[in-house]
Amino acid sequence: MTDRGVIITPAKPKYPGQNALSVLWLTIRDTARDTCRIFAGLWQQPGFYKFLAFLSLAVFVKMIFVHMDYTYPTFGIRELGEGAPVGHLYGLNNILIIFLAPLVGVLTQRISAYRMVIFGSFIAASSVFVMSAPPQWFRPLADGWLGHFIGHVWLGVTGAVNPYYVMIFLFVLFLSIGEAFYSPRLYEYTAAIAPKGQEASYMAMSSLPFFLAKLGVGPLSGVLLAYFCPATGPRHSGTLWLIIGLSTMVAPVGLLVFQRFIRVHEAGRGD
Repeated sequence: MTDRGVIITPAKPKYPGQNALSVLWLTIRDTARDTCRIFAGLWQQPGFYKFLAFLSLAVFVKMIFVHMDYTYPTFGIRELGEGAPVGHLYGLNNILIIFLAPLVGVLTQRISAYRMVIFGSFIAASSVFVMSAPPQWFRPLADGWLGHFIGHVWLGVTGAVNPYYVMIFLFVLFLSIGEAFYSPRLYEYTAAIAPKGQEASYMAMSSLPFFLAKLGVGPLSGVLLAYFCPATGPRHSGTLWLIIGLSTMVAPVGLLVFQRFIRVHEAGRGD
């Protein structure tokens, strides 16, 4: 800064005398080398293996949301018919998270992130079992005021309300509550256990469960729909959701059972 204003000094070129293609190649080479060096350093940290175990278990609860993209729409159309407003029901998740996530964060800020991930993932995984129950269990609710509100007032369904509408509503409601508890705290836990100066590397790894869940759910979804919820013929959709529920329950159970081995101290917390 001078009396004449700000003086901007151009940065020196990193690869002087090189043409555009050479600069591109050298940039890619150096970026790849630096990336390998960073991750090689991560593997030398004992806590990193625990963090990977934590992420591996988190994959199972993330599978629910991938199933909601892959399995749920086809299930809804086959069980409720073409044009069934199943997207409106799942859209409730976005509305609830906007309000629940900050509220839950304020009320549970003194509780460790690891514990909240266990608690929230347990609620989220348990919500799937609503869909595995026999629909006739929810017939009284479907014929009552709740079914009338969901089917007739909200979704504009005519005639008798299929119990699946009430079941999906309850499923999404409890799934959203569980997500509000665990999802923000998963990233908080990642940031809290990352060694100083390596927060960015750990946060980049925290997105891994969602991508791995996509790899697993893709082929599994097609198999489950073909066997238990085919386009024609007898359906056993309860079994489909039971399998999904049992697979996602691996996350909270595993985090609870193995916390002695995989839990890492969170910076700023005594527990």
